Amino acid sequence: MRILFDHQAFSNQKYGGISRYFANLHYGLNAAANVESKLGLVFTHNAYIYKKSLPAGGLLEPIIKKQSRRNKYNKWYCRHLLKQGDYDVFHPTYYNPYFLNAVKKPFVITVHDMIHELYLHYFAAQDPLTAGYKAQVINKADHIIAISECTKRDLQKFYAVPDEKITVIYHGFKMSDNLHPAAGFETNDKYLLFVGDRGGYKNFELFIKAVTPLLLKYNLLLICSGGGNFTSAENDLFNDLDISDRVQQKSASDAELAALYGQAEAFIYPSLYEGFGLPVLEAFSNNCPVIMSNTSSLPEVGGEATQYFDPLSQQSIATAIDAVISNKTLQSELRTKGKQRLSLFDFDNTLKQTINVYKQVMR
Repeated sequence: MRILFDHQAFSNQKYGGISRYFANLHYGLNAAANVESKLGLVFTHNAYIYKKSLPAGGLLEPIIKKQSRRNKYNKWYCRHLLKQGDYDVFHPTYYNPYFLNAVKKPFVITVHDMIHELYLHYFAAQDPLTAGYKAQVINKADHIIAISECTKRDLQKFYAVPDEKITVIYHGFKMSDNLHPAAGFETNDKYLLFVGDRGGYKNFELFIKAVTPLLLKYNLLLICSGGGNFTSAENDLFNDLDISDRVQQKSASDAELAALYGQAEAFIYPSLYEGFGLPVLEAFSNNCPVIMSNTSSLPEVGGEATQYFDPLSQQSIATAIDAVISNKTLQSELRTKGKQRLSLFDFDNTLKQTINVYKQVMR
């Protein structure tokens, strides 16, 4: 069985959950019996793709610095592979429909979330997903993988996709992803950890207002990893709340992020919506207590291993965080339950279920 993945996630991300998901599938498939996986990729800066895996041009990668150029050449290469037809199932890694006129064999799409449909007001009108790209690919796909029951329900709500066309396959956590924490991120300060983008549905502003009294009460820092530098509006908010000296932004590699999880008092996830919530598993793997929203897919992932709050209630957020950081026994219980919960999301199960989907569409 020959699987072809396209370039999109790897052209657009250096780090990120989507590209890591597809990189893990690619290497897992090639390690499985009677399966071969190929990447439609010539140039990439993605951290999860080994240089020796590139079909061509790896040495020229530094020359292609602009993302637009990488996209151009990678898209051309993917269309070339599609026309050659040397594959059994095509699995595009995102929703650009450039391939629809070239693909001649079954294709499977993974739907990670329905954020654009549910929170349209947070996205620009010219965003290609709001312009119907996603709908085109979903409607044409031979089968859809949804990464949670929540995503499946929302997918069916907006696109009326029949049950038999969707398979729910949770993200799997590879133990190799549990990297040895990097040196240099050690700190004597106690802190809470926020990971990822901060805009829109990530609910960062309400979270900041909720956590401010606790930063002062317990003499804590808040470290935000990823998401880019703080905006002027965010810095103004910190000034207004008198916490500018208690909030830090760090750009971290995966190993550095593991160190941040491992030393944090807790990881806070106040998002209004997530299709799965991979950072929850990252926190579990690094013995970090998780305090998060009780919405969308997050209870599916967290089970009884996290402390929940209503992300629309400032008081609920503050109460949940206070309950954990003031109680060492509860922190220890959450760490233990998190490790136990992590075992339910074994990558081998994800791989086996994905192979079964490929077999199904081949039939």
